Amino acid sequence: MPLSPNEIAITVSDLQTYRDRGYWISPVLFDEEEIKTIRHEVVRICNGERDFDTMHWLGTPNYAADSPDMRQVCNGWWVNDIMQKMVKTPVIGHIGATFMATETVRIWHDQMLHKPGLGPDGDKVLVNNIGWHQDYAHWQCANTDHFCTAWVALQDTDRRNGCMQFIKGSHTWGLFEDAYSFGDKDLDALEKKYRRDDRAWVEEPCILKAGQASFHHPLLFHGSGPNPSRESRLSFVVHMMAGDCGYKKSGRFHPNAVLLGPFVKDGDLFEGPLFPQIWPTEAVPQRAQRVAFARGSSKRQVRRVNNDY
Repeated sequence: MPLSPNEIAITVSDLQTYRDRGYWISPVLFDEEEIKTIRHEVVRICNGERDFDTMHWLGTPNYAADSPDMRQVCNGWWVNDIMQKMVKTPVIGHIGATFMATETVRIWHDQMLHKPGLGPDGDKVLVNNIGWHQDYAHWQCANTDHFCTAWVALQDTDRRNGCMQFIKGSHTWGLFEDAYSFGDKDLDALEKKYRRDDRAWVEEPCILKAGQASFHHPLLFHGSGPNPSRESRLSFVVHMMAGDCGYKKSGRFHPNAVLLGPFVKDGDLFEGPLFPQIWPTEAVPQRAQRVAFARGSSKRQVRRVNNDY
């Protein structure tokens, strides 16, 4: 089983790390057998397979087996039995609630990510990249930036296999309304676009052991270069929102707004079965959840962020 919320203790120092750097690294949340299973299911989802009658959100994936493209499938939980459980893991919701300082957490959407290994000669293959971007720049149909993202590594992940990189402290720069650049591949051009002379552009690699997760702020710039290893880099992502997240009709289009239906009104909450609540959860008694939210547990201390890369 994944780590329990009652085995996590998030300290004042950890909260300060998140506020200062814009991200925090968890201890290992999933064990080796779970990771092996999840890896298999992420590949299945990216290959267009499904366990239910429902269809993939935004269309069936159609990646050629030998394609170097970064593969992304959102709302994989719609089509896969195991990932439906994994993205709702209570410990992920608990940590997200702590960093967002909210009592209620729902899923905005997930991502299943498969970055193919290109080998050492693939460092110029731009289609393997993820552009520097801010998550909330994509989500401006929401009337708050009260979000937190969990990025779960499904193998040891570092620069050798194209890890995600954060721009330290960039969440304090405010929203760049045009930073919806996940799909842009030219990292150098994007850096020139978003760099400011009065702000240090400090790239920090997100180095994770298999089963660890990073939790980052929705305004933190992040992206990744190519995977120069010979093995695929797999991960799954849970984008979380606080319970007060509602629709903003004047915001930039995002397909999540369509899921609210034809009679949506400005301010309507993103809630219901398509935006499932993952904290609090019936899997953890309500009293225990309140205690965990307030002060954590001493059973297992969190792993500190290691900045000595």
